[in-house]
Amino acid sequence: MDDQYTAVELAAELDHVASMSPEMTGPLAMLDEEALGWTMRYPQFNAPHQAFAQARAQHWPRTRTEDTWLQVTTTARALATALRELGDVQLQRCTEQTAWGPCERVLPEQGPCRGANQHAPSPEGTQ
Repeated sequence: MDDQYTAVELAAELDHVASMSPEMTGPLAMLDEEALGWTMRYPQFNAPHQAFAQARAQHWPRTRTEDTWLQVTTTARALATALRELGDVQLQRCTEQTAWGPCERVLPEQGPCRGANQHAPSPEGTQ
């Protein structure tokens, strides 16, 4: 997955879920993880993302059925529809330095980075 997807590009990937093989659970996990970042910035995506994540969790090899696959594709389509409303925007990520490199956490719509306590002090001693 490319963490530089725009909302519209991620929506297109979610729309393609219906054309995937139901046995291909790896791409579903990556789409779930990618969509999670969008919920961190835009809380209105929590419900459609959780629905997709729960459907994906029910679609394991031992519990896989036509119904679980239908839930996965339906919730992927609903999440795609919600994301598409944002348009062609990318997630804003924190560029502050930490002890291990750039922070890169998804920035909330308002307020400081959730990892601000791990940012390295600036040369002047402030953050």
